[in-house]
Amino acid sequence: MKYLYGLYLVICLVSCKAKNKIKPINTKGVSIVNCPENGVCSLEVYKNKTLQIKTDNLGMSYPEMSNGNYLVLKFEYKKNENPNYVDGGYREEVFMELNPVNLEIETTNLQNEKLFFARWCYCKGQTGYYKINQGKLSVVKVDNENLKISLNFKIEEVPQIINEINQIIILQ
Repeated sequence: MKYLYGLYLVICLVSCKAKNKIKPINTKGVSIVNCPENGVCSLEVYKNKTLQIKTDNLGMSYPEMSNGNYLVLKFEYKKNENPNYVDGGYREEVFMELNPVNLEIETTNLQNEKLFFARWCYCKGQTGYYKINQGKLSVVKVDNENLKISLNFKIEEVPQIINEINQIIILQ
């Protein structure tokens, strides 16, 4: 009987896999500029999505991706971890929602844009999502498949490593 329980446990553990409901579209070519040398930067582009602004139990706002008619970009900086530290991970993310009908933007009024900065680390009281309100955003359509995105921003609430994003994105 012990062997039966052991076999059942092994089958349960092997068959468990989290489903990835939101899949990024394939970006054929991405030029990542201004990534700090002590980490790795990446970009994910999601078509037909939108950022819904939700509020948690503590009154903090956060974006949640759901089906929609927009293009959502997720820039991520992940600092190289020191194997000597258990809680040494550090990551910053920037979420941006763009209208695919009108991709070109040039603005310093970021309050009206869906732009969020996230900081994840063992930094007591200084992690979570923050609305980007200060800075300059420029999205220029280079041709039918290329976008040039420039974002300079500052978050007052927490320290940040990434404050500038300059990307050329080739969409498929």
